[in-house]
Amino acid sequence: MPHLGTVSVTDSLTTASQDELKVAFFAAVVLSVVLPRIPYGRKVLYPFALLATWAHELGHGIAAILMGGRFTKLEVYPNLGGTAYSSGVRNSFGRAFVSAGGLLGPAFVGGLIIIAGSREETAPFVLAAVAISVLISVVLVLRNQFGLLAMSAIGITLALLAWRGPELGRLLIAQLIGIQFCLASWGTLDYMFTKNFVRGGQVINSDTQNISEELILPYWFWGGCIAGISALILASSFYIAWVRPEFAPPS
Repeated sequence: MPHLGTVSVTDSLTTASQDELKVAFFAAVVLSVVLPRIPYGRKVLYPFALLATWAHELGHGIAAILMGGRFTKLEVYPNLGGTAYSSGVRNSFGRAFVSAGGLLGPAFVGGLIIIAGSREETAPFVLAAVAISVLISVVLVLRNQFGLLAMSAIGITLALLAWRGPELGRLLIAQLIGIQFCLASWGTLDYMFTKNFVRGGQVINSDTQNISEELILPYWFWGGCIAGISALILASSFYIAWVRPEFAPPS
């Protein structure tokens, strides 16, 4: 005799876990925005923030290659700063694209990570892809000692998590990485809305000021655009990964 109106324990657990994961997702977003702006807050998310710095600088380098230039080396510093060394980009649009690549590149990749890493069966592959990308960069472009050691450790740790980590843990780590990539620009709002800064006794333009000099409109306009686009990517990826599946017809 068929049983009508019954709900299996598995279905109940699945629904509960999805709700819990959404709460964890929003908590991770809040922490990603708030912690970098309070004393010692960045230390809590330090490995993820360091990974976001790596993604930022790698975005500059890849953008340079896409514009016909050369990506020579990459450095990551303990203070969450970094430098991408590139050359050969000769036109104004190309140079502006390189500057924007470090700000928006991680956000686009982060959105893909959130979507692809939102299921327990796919999260290990996402972590493995990030780990492989990190380790390839260690071999090809990372050149300072701290960057080599820190990113090697992060790459190996992510590879081990992808291979043997707990299912729920792998999913949550993938989501947190994606969030950090999407909000990398929000974690450095003071940088995006700053014309220049001092490093090693030298005054250096911010990325948004570089864009302003190559194109038109002031640096704060470009900072606002990049912050808005990053937030839109995060919201869209959350909708695709976590909200839309609930309204999909049952298979």
